Amino acid sequence: MPPRTRNPKTWSKLVEQYGVRVRLFERGGRIYLDVPIGRVVSKSGKARTRHDIKSLGHSDRERAEEQARALCAELAAARIGGAVPDAEPLTIARLHAIYVRERGELLSRERRWEVDKAFRLFRRHVGGDFPVADLGPHQVETYVAARQAGTLAATGGRNGGRKVRAGVIAKELGVMHAALNWAELFRVGGRPLIARNPIRGVPLPTEPNPARPVATRTRYEKLLEQADVVDRHGVFRMMLHVAWHTGRRLGSIVALRASDVLLTADQVRRAIAESGREEWLAEEWPAAIRWAAEADKEGVEWIVPIPATLADLLGEYIRARGLVGNALLFPSRRDASKTLAKETAFYWMKRAEQLAELPHLRRGGWHAFRRAWATARKAYPLQDVMLAGGWRDPASLQRAYQHADPETVRAVMEVGT
Repeated sequence: MPPRTRNPKTWSKLVEQYGVRVRLFERGGRIYLDVPIGRVVSKSGKARTRHDIKSLGHSDRERAEEQARALCAELAAARIGGAVPDAEPLTIARLHAIYVRERGELLSRERRWEVDKAFRLFRRHVGGDFPVADLGPHQVETYVAARQAGTLAATGGRNGGRKVRAGVIAKELGVMHAALNWAELFRVGGRPLIARNPIRGVPLPTEPNPARPVATRTRYEKLLEQADVVDRHGVFRMMLHVAWHTGRRLGSIVALRASDVLLTADQVRRAIAESGREEWLAEEWPAAIRWAAEADKEGVEWIVPIPATLADLLGEYIRARGLVGNALLFPSRRDASKTLAKETAFYWMKRAEQLAELPHLRRGGWHAFRRAWATARKAYPLQDVMLAGGWRDPASLQRAYQHADPETVRAVMEVGT
């Protein structure tokens, strides 16, 4: 019998070309290509790299290295215009593809929808092959004019096929600004995708008198009186309570799960510890809600105390329906694994207004409760209101949500009289 020999060490090699790195390795007589395709962050906050691994279908190492180098050049050309000889310039379509590929996993579902919508409209306006470097005031100004005239209209959604106001347009252009600012910092081979944001400094449209109505307590109570008529299952009623007591956006409310409602000090303490915050907060917060990052506009997880009144209402609601674990508090009627459609929530609100003989608030709806919540808390320290209501930008909170109220305005005028 021939002497037993050890298996040779498994072959593996890193190949780098134009600042892009891939790995080759051999398994079972075949060579595989390992390509990193982006970073993802888990709910616990840990980041990891995603990989695309595929077999090259042969065991020729020299040929595999040639294929890896060719792929590196191709990836570099797709990521950055001009970094590779004869590479095409970075276009609007290519920037969209790169931004979604690199950032898509880190964006909330709502934010991803906004990104795709903004890029889709801008590509229709200037063309997907338009070079990013050639963007400037002219493209922005003509985009604004086309959106305001309705000649460039979105498809679907509440603003589908219609002229839109300056605020909507500014939000779309804000998405483009975010992508272009990101492209300044995203580097491949030591070079950024673009040298600078080409539309930085171009003024965005503003509304001189934006409609931002604030719901009153009287409106809230009259809507509650009609809640069971609109929805006999009590879902609409509970959503009204949550909106009034927390001031949260509709998207965050419909995404709530039973496990997000923390009704005991032990549940609050455990959730706070898992989030990396100080456990002693639980001593001040006997009940709280964990607002998931996936449903947050900024992609941030918040753990915020709730008043005893709302805790009692939520506890009764959850027990009556036997909700546990990841069960949605406000699911779709047809599929309990999906959230209640926002269209249904808007319909309920409008129907309740009609039954209560309340005038419809133009551009009000559910967001009017968020403004009411913020305005009622103007006297409290800004940092506390931001944490409780889920704001990261104090300017946004003060500009768009905290409104003047007649009593305070009168008190201001009477100072010194």
